[in-house]
Amino acid sequence: MKSGIYIELPSRPDAEPKFARAHGGRLEALSASAVKTSDRANAVAFAPALSVARFRVPIAAKSESEARKVALYAIEDDLAQPVEDVHVTLAPRNAGAPYRDVFIVDQALLKSWKETLSALDLGHAVIIAEASLPFAPGSAHDFGDRILVNGSDGVVAADAGWPDEAIEEFVQAAGVPNSHRANVDALATLAALHAAHPGTALSGANGGQKSRGDQPGGKSWRFVASMAVIAAGLWIGSIWIETNSLRKTAAEYEAVARATFRTQFPAAPEPADIHTEAKRLAALQAGTPRAEFRALTTGLYQAITGSSTIRLVSLTYSAPEQALRARLQFANRPDEAAFRSRLESSGWSMETTGSVDGPSSVGSDIIMRAQP
Repeated sequence: MKSGIYIELPSRPDAEPKFARAHGGRLEALSASAVKTSDRANAVAFAPALSVARFRVPIAAKSESEARKVALYAIEDDLAQPVEDVHVTLAPRNAGAPYRDVFIVDQALLKSWKETLSALDLGHAVIIAEASLPFAPGSAHDFGDRILVNGSDGVVAADAGWPDEAIEEFVQAAGVPNSHRANVDALATLAALHAAHPGTALSGANGGQKSRGDQPGGKSWRFVASMAVIAAGLWIGSIWIETNSLRKTAAEYEAVARATFRTQFPAAPEPADIHTEAKRLAALQAGTPRAEFRALTTGLYQAITGSSTIRLVSLTYSAPEQALRARLQFANRPDEAAFRSRLESSGWSMETTGSVDGPSSVGSDIIMRAQP
């Protein structure tokens, strides 16, 4: 690895950055005070995957400005805040791949990271999305506060504070249920991966670093979602193209749609009108709201944090049912009713499959789904 300073930015608001200096091919831990007196010729900061959302979307655009607009349109509905409040970075193109990775970080959070670095005379540091680094396919790295898994659709992160059952379901949902979780030092691992491939920069004049060829796994990439989800994404992109007078790229989207169909259904005859089929599948998909593991668990934890008396006992996820099953312990019945109200007001449904009144608490088994 190159000489210089490496920084692990905190994934929690109450945590502090960690610093290390590369020396003789090894990393030496540094205190914040020691950073100011060290050689700062090169500095790289790693943004934790828990704080930087990663999306993978099909983008067929001639220019980066067009690609950014297509990406924003494709992910807007999945964001928890207005697009005006987030910083958007596109990863470099993968030769021959129809998708681009899109990294999203809250502008206020990115600003606070930059201010922290500037206060230590590290304002020149490049901030890299750790989820863009070349983790080995199928690997699971335990960084202590977070777990990074390179699954079938790229790198995703789990909060290590989740219950074991939730983490197991998360790893299964990522498509690597048999992966071995390795307990490793985050900063040393990230620095070594960065030396092999620089990843994608969230800060800098171009919003990202130039690619050194294909990213690992790019040529073997396959969509994991169903054809309905893929078609919906492609159709949304086509709508954006038409409404913004960018019809010149419609042919490229059709080529992507055809290539995707052949990949997913190699033995099936190709539809005569791929976009009509895409619209039909998208309409079917629209009638069944998607409730993936991460979306459901986020909604569950948001409802739980509304009370200090609720305890999560167990958690399982069923992908075919698009449902989360949880065993919860409440202080009393009004506590349970308030929890249900918070869930339903956030767009989720809750079915109680079992309930027991104890001497000092109420235990309930629930099934949580997206509201129809």
